[in-house]
Amino acid sequence: MRSYIENINIVLSYIDAHLDEEHSLEKLSEKAHLSKFHFHRIMKAYLSESLGSYINRIRMETAIKLIRYSNQPIKEIGYNIGYNTPAAFNKAFKKLFNTTPLNVRKQGFIKPEGEIKKDAIRFEFLVTEKTFPPTDVIYQQSRGAIGGKETSDSWDDFFYKANDKGLIDFETKFYGINWDDPEITVISKVRYDACISVNTSQVDSFSVRTIAGGKHLCFLYKGDYQKLGEVYDCIFREWIIKKDIELREVPVFEQYINNKEITAKENLLTEIFIPIM
Repeated sequence: MRSYIENINIVLSYIDAHLDEEHSLEKLSEKAHLSKFHFHRIMKAYLSESLGSYINRIRMETAIKLIRYSNQPIKEIGYNIGYNTPAAFNKAFKKLFNTTPLNVRKQGFIKPEGEIKKDAIRFEFLVTEKTFPPTDVIYQQSRGAIGGKETSDSWDDFFYKANDKGLIDFETKFYGINWDDPEITVISKVRYDACISVNTSQVDSFSVRTIAGGKHLCFLYKGDYQKLGEVYDCIFREWIIKKDIELREVPVFEQYINNKEITAKENLLTEIFIPIM
């Protein structure tokens, strides 16, 4: 089996050779022989930036070289790195470099000062390996920024509806599934499923699914939900990629251990379940 680094390099080489194409998550994950459920997290952990940002940066860095060291018309350079119109290319170029392609050709290029890249953030976890049983849940899907108003309002609405039906007791467990990467998917379309475990068949008014069972590597994180994106980056960078842990073709999910309404943000407990072979 190839290592994660080998698979990642296949994808990066493919992107370099096809800068003029649109790249879908499905196509790139297939090229890498990586699960579409985990591909974006693996790439972001390795690159220290989203795949979308990486592709845009490589396109623009290629454009700079072609503008400076070739006689190729600027319009053609834009087409060759994936922009359908000169206006779109000029706008994206100026946003990144604070100058225009024409100015670079006439005057040369001075890279603008940017933020100094911070060291990768590390978190402490209680790490265990568990065999999770298939778990029936009712769920409600929201769309929008994870941790934003849409998600929060959906959870509140969902909880009260389930509680009114008598489906919540002291044994109830609460889970969350993030289906999309907000760095790739438009924020308004990012899907999040709030899930509540059930021990009854009386759930006619709710959507029902089973969270897949099986072997999982579990990370218990203590802290604010707003940092979960950074937590995932740390897990995939320091554990999954470095240790070449093979993942199964099912989504990651979270279990929320305590009540956010009565618990300080820094004391919130989240267990992250990574499906492994």
